[in-house]
Amino acid sequence: MRVMLDVYSGVPNPIWELSADKAKELVDRLAGKAIDPRAEAPNVLGFRGYVIMSEGDDQLARAGLPSDFRINLLAPLAGFSLDEDGKEAPPAPLSAESEDTALWLLRTARGVVDDELAQFVERSIRSSPDTGPGGDPGDKAACVIQNTPYNPSFWNQPGTQPYNNCYNYAMNYRSNTFAQPGRISGHLYSSLTCPSVGTAADWDGCKTVCSGSNKNVALVIWPGRDYHWYRRHSEGFWGHKPGSTAARNTDNSGNVIFNPQTCNRGPYTQFCGYRFSPTGMKVS
Repeated sequence: MRVMLDVYSGVPNPIWELSADKAKELVDRLAGKAIDPRAEAPNVLGFRGYVIMSEGDDQLARAGLPSDFRINLLAPLAGFSLDEDGKEAPPAPLSAESEDTALWLLRTARGVVDDELAQFVERSIRSSPDTGPGGDPGDKAACVIQNTPYNPSFWNQPGTQPYNNCYNYAMNYRSNTFAQPGRISGHLYSSLTCPSVGTAADWDGCKTVCSGSNKNVALVIWPGRDYHWYRRHSEGFWGHKPGSTAARNTDNSGNVIFNPQTCNRGPYTQFCGYRFSPTGMKVS
């Protein structure tokens, strides 16, 4: 029996084989659960769950489980989505196994999944809405988006502008320290890549799944050189603050930013995805 961690977009996903004991434990954990063999992957970038592949193993059949199936663990809203009218669409519930089983599966991947990726997946699992086989939400807070009005004058003052950067702006916290992802939590990013910078921000409190009161933010990368963050405002457009320069809501072409994924970002060619910045989150 093999397990695939569904997480990547371009490169192949990690796959590993379960020992006989681990395969039996997985079957015991899933026996009697409502597993839909037709379940599709959540439409998100990043961690999407696991795919179980039996390859002729009859343990699953004896337990009344499909031979190949997905275990979807996250609500499919890793950022936010828009419907046909351009309005924010709410997440649809997914059936999901328990957080405990998700973390247990991740531990069986030791030697295949590196530490940085494992930390990202673990944090994704722990921040996921806890849903049962029927998709009913658990005790975690409902998602509330509270984007703030656009107020560049707050950031463009002489005593503020030079000392706060894009990370300060996106998380809406003026630290006057030119804040860095992971510094306040003691988990500073180790490379200028989407997983490293994103995971560092996760440690600070930024989330890949919405629960509680949050702001919409987005991360992009200038490969090997730099990162940059955007924040969505209540007016519907996005603002940002490039380094020590003035906060603005326009891209490199001078156009108002309504979609950070498609706007002119200059050399920041890698779009890492959307995240949620909790109301009151601090950075340093």
